[in-house]
Amino acid sequence: MLTSLREAMPMSAANREEDKHSYSATVILEESSAALSPHAIVEISTAPEYAEKLRQGKSFLNLVLVNVATGINQHRLRQTRSKSKGSSDLINLYNETEKIGALQKPAIARLEKLFRAILKQEEFWSQRANWILTRLEQWKVDRRMPVDCSIPGMLSVEADPTLPEEEAWQESIVISACAFYTASEWLGNLDLSGFSVDEVEKLLGIRSTDEFVADPALFQGREIEQVATGYPILTGAQALINNQWEDGEYPYWKKLVGEGFIQHNIVRQSPSSRQIELVPGKAAWEIIQQFGPEAAYVLLIFSSYATDSEQPWEQQIRLRGTDLIKLFGWDKRTDITLGQKLRKISHLVELVCSLSVLISNINVGANRYNVARGPMWMLEELECVGQLALTVDTEQPGSLQYEAGEPDELYIKVRPGSWTEKFLNAKDFSGGKQALCQYGYLAKSTLQINPYRQRLASKLAIFLTIMSRIRCDGRYEVGTLLERLEPKELMMALQTNKQRRNALISQWNHALLTLHELGWQIEFDPETYPDCIRPEWGIDKNSKQAKVRPRNWLTIWLKAIVIIQPTILIQEKLGAVLGSDATSESEPFTPIQRALERSKALTSADLSIALDNLGWSKAQLAKKLGVDRSLITRWIKGERSIQPKHQNQIRTLLKL
Repeated sequence: MLTSLREAMPMSAANREEDKHSYSATVILEESSAALSPHAIVEISTAPEYAEKLRQGKSFLNLVLVNVATGINQHRLRQTRSKSKGSSDLINLYNETEKIGALQKPAIARLEKLFRAILKQEEFWSQRANWILTRLEQWKVDRRMPVDCSIPGMLSVEADPTLPEEEAWQESIVISACAFYTASEWLGNLDLSGFSVDEVEKLLGIRSTDEFVADPALFQGREIEQVATGYPILTGAQALINNQWEDGEYPYWKKLVGEGFIQHNIVRQSPSSRQIELVPGKAAWEIIQQFGPEAAYVLLIFSSYATDSEQPWEQQIRLRGTDLIKLFGWDKRTDITLGQKLRKISHLVELVCSLSVLISNINVGANRYNVARGPMWMLEELECVGQLALTVDTEQPGSLQYEAGEPDELYIKVRPGSWTEKFLNAKDFSGGKQALCQYGYLAKSTLQINPYRQRLASKLAIFLTIMSRIRCDGRYEVGTLLERLEPKELMMALQTNKQRRNALISQWNHALLTLHELGWQIEFDPETYPDCIRPEWGIDKNSKQAKVRPRNWLTIWLKAIVIIQPTILIQEKLGAVLGSDATSESEPFTPIQRALERSKALTSADLSIALDNLGWSKAQLAKKLGVDRSLITRWIKGERSIQPKHQNQIRTLLKL
């Protein structure tokens, strides 16, 4: 803690001769070149303990950093004065020191990061401890202040209240002198000549270090966001998650659409030169093999931002890496550092921006056109921001060098490609017709499915997020879904490999359970999806069907129909969109109506109150329903929605 902040740091001897009484003038630390002299240090038995006291107390370090901040500010003032029109006015350094916020925690923390490598060295602290203890001993013997501790206008630390008043005052003087010389030593090794005034002001906190204006973060006070679901988004997401790429001179992912097709290739972008080139053969495959659900998450996020713009092809999307970390739930992870998380986000952005799209001869209704190949997303800038760290050469302790520290932010600038003029445009300006735009809704929970633990669940959520707007009834054949999501090699191996068959149906059941717990509405078609291949939680307790899988269960399962609807909130939104579409020829969307009725059904609070009123335990209800007790707990906590069949059973059992 600082007890006094003088109007200036100590002036050089020359300046003191010019003006012995004014300490408000600009101070030049470089001329105060006194350093810690190795020959002046003596061994004292208490030095290790005192070094630890300095390290833990923080007062010494804070004072050093305040002196450093003031010295850096002097450099800024000299730069500023050199640009002025010969003004010789003196600058009040006390006001300037207040201006830079030298005593504020953010400024101190920012500067401390610069010297982190030095502060980790035991030698640094032991040298300071020896220097201080040597001067205190000298003061005691000579009965007068050591000459090198007499520094007019010196900033000082608060005296130690546990020491006698005289000793505390002496210690405060010596520690403050040591802090002054330490700061002078550090400043002597700081080369600020390459820093502009703006950069120095950012370092000191005078000017904000973050002038990047990001687009508002998604999911602020809401659980869903609108997202584009047109064909390029659908095929782009599939290209990122299903590994169904074809080999060739330029590997490609292709889907027939109407009388034409959509094709994706791998491109390499250079933001600085704005050059884009197709990536051939092996180099392309190395990129493709890094694709996965997390890259598709980034694609959906970009698509959501593009949806908000009237002319997305002209709108730059500006995002912070830390916002994406929160969206993915990585802010709760402690196994990797912030810098590692940001580098991973940067890599995912580059992967998504490596996708090109070629739309050829699409025929939807009366719209027929060709679109030249181009990147799906133009990568305009990826900027990592972090603190510089000073490093010390062990062979040359006096030599300090800069190294880039861990990044603490990532700035992302991308722009949607030209394909959005057809697929994300409210009108097709060429003919005044409705463009091929389709919009769905993205749930925040989708982005937080861990693809390493729940691989198939993450793929399903991505694909169904887009398909929910396209396929309103939510009816899918299991085999068709798997063919959209899984590699061809895996699907072919199911016929001959029992282990893979069993593993895949287990992953499928677990994936459906994950979606169900996140609020997706899942039902099994009673005619095609028999109990013998359903997951346990999807079997009607009163069903009399066989529970053992027959020999030909794989064929039955792949042909089975599952109905997967998004969350009730998303269905309400989609229902409103469908209802307002005057050109829609769809029949009444009965699944939505069923979902709306479910929304008025049992809530977690209703269930908890009903159990209390009857004096039932969770275990009793679980036994009656034939489910695990943990499921009841999740219902009550609101962590999992109650299936319609269970709601009916609960109403009967609890007389609701």
